[in-house]
Amino acid sequence: MAIANFSPLPAEIEDPVTYKEASALLARTGHPYHAASIARWGLPKVRAGRTDYVSWSDVLEAHRERVAVRLRSSSNWP
Repeated sequence: MAIANFSPLPAEIEDPVTYKEASALLARTGHPYHAASIARWGLPKVRAGRTDYVSWSDVLEAHRERVAVRLRSSSNWP
């Protein structure tokens, strides 16, 4: 029996990234987070083999919220 459609990436996530990939991409924003920190954010994940994948869109939304909180607490917002 042959496999009709083989993809090593999870089909449940439209824009899958690993925690390490997400960390590298977030480093470009000027507000970096370590891969272990991203893993603690509680985002829905899918495991493919030994690798966990999360949605890049979910990472961006969670990152936006954390950066906003960090910026508010470090500046003099009204």
